[in-house]
Amino acid sequence: MTPRGVERGELLRLFHKGQAVILNEDERISRLFRSVLDWLGLNKANATDEQSPFEMNLLNVARNHREGDMQAGDMLRFVPSAFGHIARKFVVCRSAVDQSLRAFPNAFYLQDRRVPVPHDIIEGSWNLMSEIFRSALPKGANTLTYAVEVDVLIYPTRHTEIQQLHTLLADSGGFWSQLGHRIDANKAVAAGIFDTKIIRDIFAVTSLIPGIKDLAKMLNERMFPSSEKSVPEDYQIIGNPHVDGTKYITGLVGSRDNVHTQIYCAKGWIPLPVTADTLAVIPAQKMTSFGNIPATRHRVLLKNTAANESNVTRNITLSLSVVDCPDSLASN
Repeated sequence: MTPRGVERGELLRLFHKGQAVILNEDERISRLFRSVLDWLGLNKANATDEQSPFEMNLLNVARNHREGDMQAGDMLRFVPSAFGHIARKFVVCRSAVDQSLRAFPNAFYLQDRRVPVPHDIIEGSWNLMSEIFRSALPKGANTLTYAVEVDVLIYPTRHTEIQQLHTLLADSGGFWSQLGHRIDANKAVAAGIFDTKIIRDIFAVTSLIPGIKDLAKMLNERMFPSSEKSVPEDYQIIGNPHVDGTKYITGLVGSRDNVHTQIYCAKGWIPLPVTADTLAVIPAQKMTSFGNIPATRHRVLLKNTAANESNVTRNITLSLSVVDCPDSLASN
């Protein structure tokens, strides 16, 4: 789809026909992505032996982290077979007082100083996703008070990085913290009937009990090849199969080497093109309230090959999502 198609409101029709739409020929996409990279110093570090200011200071990440908040702030998510990324997230919305655009949080610590979110990123992400959201809505449904969630996701380049970071995070706590990390890792590999609500938790705990764990793991391994967590050889999951449950639509821009997003379509997983000058748009769970539009199930894979192990560039994704405006922001 081109910007002209967005103006004509074609996204709603296209969502009824398929699970993803690729927006191209829109210069705002690459301009916004470059602005984000410049802000975080990621343009200065394209090789794995160089680090950007965003990645260097663990204390700054901790300062920017918001306890219990998965929608805003900095965070580390490393669980083998489930998650593997560093993230910076903020929400953009209009003020209820004067309709001006603002970000929350509006600044982040970077190299020991607090740096505001640049206005061109706030304005660019809002304008782009607002136009796309209007194109996806049926007539008369544009009175929704919404916000745009901006997520910068840095994925690992080697499978060993995930395990090492998971171990580091697990070992930084006490006995119960380490046990919790092991349970989370077991939950991530649950397959078949074990990969259902409540049963997943029981399987994860059972996999730690001597005398029972071997049987549980054997049964799980038998179901794994036919499950949605089965991946091609030399690949591993770093983003579990899921739909975006708290969002209306999600758009992905990225500069990647050996990370791939796949969507579930026609009873199989197919690659979703994620590039630095296009926006891959998928409907999320909350779009179902506007009609018969199914949310797109997707997953993120890391390719592990000998060539990529020795020479791979950084994997960066910019995720732009339309979400409900948080209550704390909607009233201000």
